[in-house]
Amino acid sequence: MVKKPSGSSQPRVARSPFEKLRTTGSSAYRLYALIAFYARAKKPLFDEEVTALFSQVLPEVCQSYAYELIAYRVMPNQVHLILGFKPTDALADVVSDIKRSTAHRLFEGIPRLETEIGKRNFWAEGYFAETLGHTQIEHTLRMWQNRSKNEEPVLVQIVYDLLQPLHPKQIERVMDELLPAERVVMRLLYGLQGEQAHTLEQAAEKLSLKPEEVQQIAQESAAKIRAFLRERRVERATGRSA
Repeated sequence: MVKKPSGSSQPRVARSPFEKLRTTGSSAYRLYALIAFYARAKKPLFDEEVTALFSQVLPEVCQSYAYELIAYRVMPNQVHLILGFKPTDALADVVSDIKRSTAHRLFEGIPRLETEIGKRNFWAEGYFAETLGHTQIEHTLRMWQNRSKNEEPVLVQIVYDLLQPLHPKQIERVMDELLPAERVVMRLLYGLQGEQAHTLEQAAEKLSLKPEEVQQIAQESAAKIRAFLRERRVERATGRSA
């Protein structure tokens, strides 16, 4: 007599955005890497102007090559990236694409760099790379954020969830973590807790604020909410691995 398999036959829902399988053609994969490389001659080239342009250029470059940029950390003389890639992408090519394209955009946008460096070669030769399992990514992100208090990086930017709209249920889970003014704005804009959803202009009129002030509060609140949600995912992952 054949035994029926125990448990539910329904596929388990991914608890992390990095646990979900990516697909291409007939293949399924989860491939992530931590990559780091120096500026030319390890010079501290990342001042405010260079950092601002790099933070604009890097996501565009990764998108153009279909690399999944998750987060990046800018130090005065180096950058660290966490990204996803396809089985057909060689890591050496990934690094070469990013270094070549970002350098071109930096020199085009900031002409003084060529004079200061001497050649149109923004990056030093070589790189560091290691693969990450999907369970390691959010731990690494939290480590970056904790280390930033001591190492003083120029910029730490987590970008993987910025294009994903917040769901009202996600907001409600962390409403108590927000300031009173932030709770009011999110309640109005998302129609939470019995409120009707308001447009930016309607919320501004109701609160006697300018629309740009409401937008700024909403953006800051969204950043807090995403940070809280990331932290809770890490806590769940830590609990499962204990």
